This record gives sequence, structure tokens and C-alpha cells, in this order.
Amino acid sequence: MTIESIIRGCQQGDSEARRELYQMYATAMFSLVRRYIKVRAAAEDVFHDGFVLVYTKIESYDFRGSFEGWMRRLFVNAALNYLRQEGRVDEVDEDVGSLPPGTAGGAPPEALGRIGDQELMALMEELPPGFRTIINLHAVEGYSYPEIAEMLSISEATCRSQFLRARRRLAQLIEENEK
Repeated sequence: MTIESIIRGCQQGDSEARRELYQMYATAMFSLVRRYIKVRAAAEDVFHDGFVLVYTKIESYDFRGSFEGWMRRLFVNAALNYLRQEGRVDEVDEDVGSLPPGTAGGAPPEALGRIGDQELMALMEELPPGFRTIINLHAVEGYSYPEIAEMLSISEATCRSQFLRARRRLAQLIEENEK
């Protein structure tokens, strides 16, 4: 089956097409959810909710743009909704003030090259939920600061500041990991 025929089957309520879609994207979508939610049981619930969203909203997919991108957005929104309900997105600090001198960067590129993807993901899990959310949305998912600000109901300046703080904290974790 092609992805187009799977999507059309899902739009018509075909359970076999839904199973195919699930098998095709389950691993990637669960990984996406786990980047936002540390507790596995909670991540599994959000993952399930994400697929329910996909199946209920798939009729609105109009075959313009990437289907995976469309689907990823639903899963990101499901994760953000969970974090909001848990009060975890509120951990983004609205009192930004100014960053201390020399903190605009992040981990030096050579430091990132010395650690593997698994190590980086483990270190990202050590970040507070607000920092982890902003890094995931901007650096991993590719959302712009205005988009993130709207998604999290914060100012764009707060979004930028928190991203820089998150990068700085991640750089510290990388340095500590190398010692």
C-alpha cells in the first residue's frame, strides 16, 4: 500500500489502513512524545491520544504538504496539552531579565560531535520540562520563535530567552558528562 492509499483508507474508516498507518509511524511518534514527556506511562497515554487525534482528524488532511509533518504537529500538540494539564509548560520562566554575559551560545560544536545521539537525548531528559519543551520545539521540530510563543502562550522574547537558557544548561550538562 502507498501512503496515499493508506491515508485514503483511514479517511474512509478502514481498520486495515489504520493498522498500516500505526505500524508505519508508531516508532517515530513515540520517540517524538518521549522527547517531551519523561515518564514512560504518561508518554504512552499521550502517544495513544496522538493516534486517536490522527484518526479523528485525518479527514481534514488535504494531501497538501507532508503528511508526516501534519501528523507530527498533532503529536506535538498532544504532548503540549499534557504538559499544560500537568502544569509543566508553566515552568517556562516569564521573568526573563537579561542573560549574564557570555551566555548567548550553547555547547561548542566540537562538544556535540563528541557525544552520541543517545547520550544527547539522555542529557536532554535531565533538562527541566520547560527547557526541554522549547529545545524540542525549536531545535528538533523546527518551529520558529513566534510559533512557539503562540503554542506556549508566552512572549516571543521569553521564548528566545528560554531557548538560550536551555542551550546554556544543556552545554553545562555536556561538559559535566565529559568529565
